Amino acid sequence: MPNKSLRILIADEHPMQLMQMEKMLNGMGYYRVAPVQSFEDLQHLVHNALLPFDLLIGNIDLASHAGVDLERFCRVNSQVRHALLYESQHLKVPSVPAAQRQAVSISLPRVPDDEALHAFMAIIDAPRLVGQMPSPAGPSSVPGHPRHWLNQGHTVFSRQS
Repeated sequence: MPNKSLRILIADEHPMQLMQMEKMLNGMGYYRVAPVQSFEDLQHLVHNALLPFDLLIGNIDLASHAGVDLERFCRVNSQVRHALLYESQHLKVPSVPAAQRQAVSISLPRVPDDEALHAFMAIIDAPRLVGQMPSPAGPSSVPGHPRHWLNQGHTVFSRQS
């Protein structure tokens, strides 16, 4: 189930690609999407955002026309948590180990298709196991509660804001 509160920024100078990307995200259940067509607009939104963007999907060429390395811009900017960057050129999203998913940045050779976008969203929007109750070593120490009640692990799904 998608986290509908994810804030997503799409940056591409081609209006049709922006619209296609936004439709794909909407179809996956993501609606907090802001499209921009210039690096200046992207920079303005990122620097003036009250909350960080959870994901930037951006065309590398958009920033390079302004003389900026978009990958570096995302890496050093705390207002962008994850980045899916592509060049204007079939592609495959590489696997990312769970331990390295705090700030995922991937560069693709062309605009992401539906399959690549699904694969990337599964990486950054996966549920996280927050805690689990330890199993008791001996008999139940709580009167009136059977032992099997205490052995059930509790799973809480949460995402960082």
